[in-house]
Amino acid sequence: MMQTDGWLAAVVGGAVALPLSIVLHEVGHFGAYAAFGFPDPTLHFSSAGWTGSSEFRVLWWTGRFEEAAAIAEPWRVAVGAAVGPAVSYLTAIGCLLAVRRWGPGPLRFVLGLGLSAPVHGLGALNIFVINTFGGGFTGNQDDGNVGLIAGISPSLTTIPGMLCVLLVPLFLIMAIPRGRRVRVVVPVVGGMALGGSLWIYWLGPLLLP
Repeated sequence: MMQTDGWLAAVVGGAVALPLSIVLHEVGHFGAYAAFGFPDPTLHFSSAGWTGSSEFRVLWWTGRFEEAAAIAEPWRVAVGAAVGPAVSYLTAIGCLLAVRRWGPGPLRFVLGLGLSAPVHGLGALNIFVINTFGGGFTGNQDDGNVGLIAGISPSLTTIPGMLCVLLVPLFLIMAIPRGRRVRVVVPVVGGMALGGSLWIYWLGPLLLP
């Protein structure tokens, strides 16, 4: 019988946690788009959108603000972009608090979700590096999009993501007794890699094409 503190159980927990963190993030976007009445909101395995979102982004990025605003109210688009990261970061913080209070959870799933949810913040960290050492953010990443639409420097809107991706995993690992950290965390991370690959390349496109 599988033990909830064994390595196989930890792999399973991590494998479930990372795909769930992706879905929760995208459901956050989708829920905002649906609540704001955006046309034809869609939910895919690693993205969410609505009819006209690409056109809005191109118009806004090229300075054609009035044409973009004719498609959708910019503040609603900014909020829709912000909700996904907010769900991820709040999930990470919630899991951190739970692990510190009750431990890694059944199959170490809570630990896996807490390690998975901040991964989105790697994009925020990338934007900060680009803005600091490169030519400025010009891509399509939630935290950066929020800043550009709201008229705020993306270097500021990426701060929550950077803090989350840098601090939450650290505090999660520190919540585990020193002598158990490697054998608790490593199989969970291995499961996350396995689950992420299966979700992106097989299960996700099958369930949410």
